[in-house]
Amino acid sequence: MIKNERLDKIIEILEKEKHCTINFLANRLYVTPITIRRDIAILVEQGRVSKCYGGVSIITHSNREVPLAVRETYNSDIKAAIAANAAKLITNGSTIFLDASSTAAHIVDFLSPEQGVTVITNSIKTLTQLAERQITAYGTGGKLLRNSLAFAGAKAETTLSTMHADFMFFSSQGITLDGNITDFSEAETQLRQVMINHADKCYFLCDSSKVGKTFLFQVCNISKLDGVFCDKKLEFNG
Repeated sequence: MIKNERLDKIIEILEKEKHCTINFLANRLYVTPITIRRDIAILVEQGRVSKCYGGVSIITHSNREVPLAVRETYNSDIKAAIAANAAKLITNGSTIFLDASSTAAHIVDFLSPEQGVTVITNSIKTLTQLAERQITAYGTGGKLLRNSLAFAGAKAETTLSTMHADFMFFSSQGITLDGNITDFSEAETQLRQVMINHADKCYFLCDSSKVGKTFLFQVCNISKLDGVFCDKKLEFNG
């Protein structure tokens, strides 16, 4: 089996199984694990699969929830670079809303206790990272969304509605060529809208793989925001 045929076969298997280990793929295709790892590296670069703990998963753009473990590993270097640029806007002593997206979580990497900032988030993982960096943090509470390790729902929305932030940074699963930001999660979409309404300045963090993707729930249009950070120059219709 030549390489291109093997790559297509890997995608075919993953579309059926959704998640596979390297050894499972090697046994199915009668090649060594080293060969599979090389193939996976190619598919990751093409944006067709994502490496995560224990193996590899297919990347889909359907209106369904993608586990945080998958989202964290996809384009992680690009997401970190986007977050680094966005974090330059943060002023000392400011209050920040961060949503539970894997891109917004990278903002924490560029914060220090000396800045005296306060972060409000619905992400369990982000709260843990903030504690480790000794940065003042508040969690929204609310219903736990297991796949995203995030709080959402009426309780979380009520908490946020009593708070105010100087900056809000968030991401989502897609942005249309008309500048409409969309997502697969109704609950997280509603929470992001509350954050937007209670922040002075709002910024969308977006790796270019999300451009042109449309999901069921619309967060807002970029015209309502103060800026967009992306790894490529974005051009929108109109």
